[in-house]
Amino acid sequence: MELRELGAFREVARQSSFSRAALRLGYVQSTVSAQVKALERDVGARLFDRLGRSVTLTAAGEALLPHAERLLDAAAAAQSAVAEAVAADGRLVGSISVSAPESLLTYRLPALLSRFRTDHPGISVRLQPTPIGRFRSDPRRDIASGAVDLAFVLDTPLDVPGFSAIRLRNEPISVIAPAAHRLASFGVVAPADLADEPLLLPEAPDSGCAYRGQFERQLGEARIETDGAMEFASIEAVKQCVVAGMGVSVLPGVSVATDVAAGRLAELTWQEPFEVFTQLVWNSRRSLRPAMAAFIDTAREVLGDGPGPADGPGPADPS
Repeated sequence: MELRELGAFREVARQSSFSRAALRLGYVQSTVSAQVKALERDVGARLFDRLGRSVTLTAAGEALLPHAERLLDAAAAAQSAVAEAVAADGRLVGSISVSAPESLLTYRLPALLSRFRTDHPGISVRLQPTPIGRFRSDPRRDIASGAVDLAFVLDTPLDVPGFSAIRLRNEPISVIAPAAHRLASFGVVAPADLADEPLLLPEAPDSGCAYRGQFERQLGEARIETDGAMEFASIEAVKQCVVAGMGVSVLPGVSVATDVAAGRLAELTWQEPFEVFTQLVWNSRRSLRPAMAAFIDTAREVLGDGPGPADGPGPADPS
């Protein structure tokens, strides 16, 4: 068995698709198919059932997958250790993959990535945008399977068996309105004050928006209906529609700070509290490679808003 064959097998298993696996690996589909066929010859068993466009693991594939994961993880750790040992100037080298939602990719990560590239030019970072802000669905599956090494999330405090999470900062959440809106002059705005206001909301909480879920609960307790609210997948789309006077919304403070300062938006003094944190998550059952530990340390330095017990375990204690 060759590592590239195992890598192709693992990616097809993750994606349940030869075409999507090829895209992720940077190969043409025929190359991935050939690598899987070669592996099937090596092990003497069919690894996938192919029913039209559907691809599922056979019993033999299910049995092989955890061994393939361990072999590939060990190979990656070995490469990283050797590369680190032979680096001429002692710098860390290697690669890591990181996922993050739109708001953090746009407003938090640029400073972190710039600092990390300056401090560790030998480590390449592959970014994977995700529409899910919370630690569920794709972000959780990707970390569990090893598809990504580290995941940034916007969520309530995490304590999930098998995963380590550090809380980097308490993320302020802003309730916003058009600049000349009547509520902008209120000292404090309560949920009941939005009774007759059109609402523009980001992605639904069941798909991954923690702050929207808290906002809707606050409105629900005041008997304010949100069924007629307009929904958007993009934070920028929500923001521009509020600027245009279409209604009131709720977004991470970092995403609206420039517009508020420029007078394009009004940030309302909201009565209710939000509990949302920018957090960095990894699989505690996998080895914490030096490149990952370096990235976590840099994230603490650039994004952290101060030490404390809520920060969770550090790189030296990934459990």
